[in-house]
Amino acid sequence: MGAAYRAIPRADIVLGIIALLFAAVSWLLVALTVHEHPIEYVSLAVLATGVAPAVFIRRTRPVPAFVLTCALFGGMALTAQLSPIYLSVPPILIFAPISLMAVTEYAQSWWWGPAGLMVGIVESLGSPAIRTENYKWSMAYHIVVLSAAFIWGSRRRAVRTAHDRELEAARTGERNRIAAELHDVLGHTLAAVRAQASMGLVVAERRGESTAEVLRTVADISKDALGDVRHLVGLLRDGHDGTASADSFTDLRDTVRRARAAGITVRDDLPSDETLTAWQRAWPAATRLAVLRVVREAVTNVIKHAGPAATMTVAVMLESGECVAIVENVGVVPHNLDAGRGLAGLRERMASVGGTLDVAATASGVRLAARLPVGARYAESAEHW
Repeated sequence: MGAAYRAIPRADIVLGIIALLFAAVSWLLVALTVHEHPIEYVSLAVLATGVAPAVFIRRTRPVPAFVLTCALFGGMALTAQLSPIYLSVPPILIFAPISLMAVTEYAQSWWWGPAGLMVGIVESLGSPAIRTENYKWSMAYHIVVLSAAFIWGSRRRAVRTAHDRELEAARTGERNRIAAELHDVLGHTLAAVRAQASMGLVVAERRGESTAEVLRTVADISKDALGDVRHLVGLLRDGHDGTASADSFTDLRDTVRRARAAGITVRDDLPSDETLTAWQRAWPAATRLAVLRVVREAVTNVIKHAGPAATMTVAVMLESGECVAIVENVGVVPHNLDAGRGLAGLRERMASVGGTLDVAATASGVRLAARLPVGARYAESAEHW
């Protein structure tokens, strides 16, 4: 919204042409009354002609167009008051409320609308359309028309503002979603690659141990990361909502395997492959993705912060219609658990599916517990698969 340049709308082009036709009528009146007070009629015709360009730009340049229109109509009012005879009502006056509607709706500053209404009422005191014998009625008519134009413009401005806010909120949400996907998809795999590369350096320095297994793990993780990136690019290109993913519950075991390959001792309490397959088929996509992301983020944090000497417990289970994921490590305790963006993104993701995330420091490490409702219907179908 505002006075930024935009292409002239087709409706304003039509209105501008109508304004030119009204100006032509004023010049025709000049030709018919050339011997009777030509100065007054020529002045009205010139002022009416000047209104037409302002009509063309009433929405693309609302403030300059309104100021120009006010100046021209003010000139008409002054001409009518100084004229010794009653001048006919110029049809161009119809564009006074139209100009007020435009500046009320499209001006960057909201106060242009009320200010324009006040200016319009003041100029109406000398309008050529005001008849002395019906002054009160004519003035009331002007006030009603201008007030209606102001109310209509204000209503449309409010609707436009609400729409712009919704668009901005949608853009912000999309940016946050992309940021969360980038962090969740790449954070785990790149952290594992870094850990494996560091281990490879240690092994190489010892010279007595083979680095083949370490390099093979790095290659596998890099391949998975490339697949994740391709999947994310596909989501962005196709405009997908991001709830579906190429990941599956079987990736939980790969996540544990990567942690072990990074030198961390892991005790896992994961369901059987059959149960994971049943969950994969029965649970909502958003819930599945949230479980995978929370486990990946927790394991990644252990790899990054706890070090290869750490031990970790990973448990995923179903309790009373809720999926419970717990990752607890014994190692280094971070000074500020909320310093990074990963946990904030996980909390947002959990909240979006009605879940909760609790992260707390223990005496020797960190415990992360997530709970996600899967619904009795989904839970029963998974249990009886």
